[in-house]
Amino acid sequence: MFLTQGKCRRRIECTVRTVTVGFLCALVCTNSLAAECRPSPADLAWLDQTATVWNKVRSGQLHLKPSKLPWMVVFDGRCVLNINPASPNFDGKTSTMRLGDEIATVSGRSHNGIVTLPDEAQIPARVISFAANYDGDRGSFFTAALPSVWAQDENLKAEPRLASLVRAVYVHELTHTNHRNFFARLTVIEKQLVGVDKFDDDIIQNRFGKDEAFRESYLAEIESAQKAVSLSSRKERKVAARNLLDSIRQRRSRYYTGDNSKFAEIEDIFLTMEGVANWAGYRAALADGLSDVDAQHLIRRSGKFWSQEEGILLFLLIDSLVHDWQKSAFSGERASVTKMLERAVR
Repeated sequence: MFLTQGKCRRRIECTVRTVTVGFLCALVCTNSLAAECRPSPADLAWLDQTATVWNKVRSGQLHLKPSKLPWMVVFDGRCVLNINPASPNFDGKTSTMRLGDEIATVSGRSHNGIVTLPDEAQIPARVISFAANYDGDRGSFFTAALPSVWAQDENLKAEPRLASLVRAVYVHELTHTNHRNFFARLTVIEKQLVGVDKFDDDIIQNRFGKDEAFRESYLAEIESAQKAVSLSSRKERKVAARNLLDSIRQRRSRYYTGDNSKFAEIEDIFLTMEGVANWAGYRAALADGLSDVDAQHLIRRSGKFWSQEEGILLFLLIDSLVHDWQKSAFSGERASVTKMLERAVR
């Protein structure tokens, strides 16, 4: 994700396959929506299934309380849907549709290549996916292109599991809409930083990655996390988690001093947010029928982005050692990945 003018957004580099639809539309749309601009039956059916998978991950794996979908802005090549906008009279006209087990409020219209967001920013209608806060951090929204847009991307046409990948991306970002407290904290931190042009989840990699010793230490942590996750014994995983935690602390104490001291918290927040969201995407891929190996491959991709890669590995490890870690991750406690690792090694 990246922060621009105090708003948290996520950079995404993923892909999608087309969905085979054996029926006209899995969604129940009102006549008024049918008369408006709306995406294809295939995109709408995919969106309905994605809402169903999100409900399963939200309640079953993330242990979040039941809630309606957040404000979602989704679009294809012609139309944009604002789903559950803050105002019931959004855009002067709304209708309803079924998404998963929810009857959502929807406004649909053509976008002419530009999509306006709840925070009033405008984005091109292309492959994109991110979550952000709006209304002074009092609300969160999510925006993304629908699968038909992703399917046109040259880098994604060969992706055999495109629909599952985009669904995992949606679940990842929907998870971020529950990270409003982290977003607000990052907004405060960003204002305190000097000389930072791009404040996003790659900030540690971009700022310190050219230091050979730092890079070697960080990549060694990722390798250790991978080995720890693969261990079959709980006792061995616990020992590995202790060693990994010690390595993280040592690296941070060496490099995050003086003017760089704030980067310890920044790293912790982004590892937590990206780790939890990638773990949720992984669980969505499993719910889509993928094997554990295929689900991890789908989410981790090349593994070249540090916060994404180490984040999911740390939460795969934490999930195997800490009971009900989700309660701390989404509560007012705002427990970081480091605090949860501390609990894992007790």
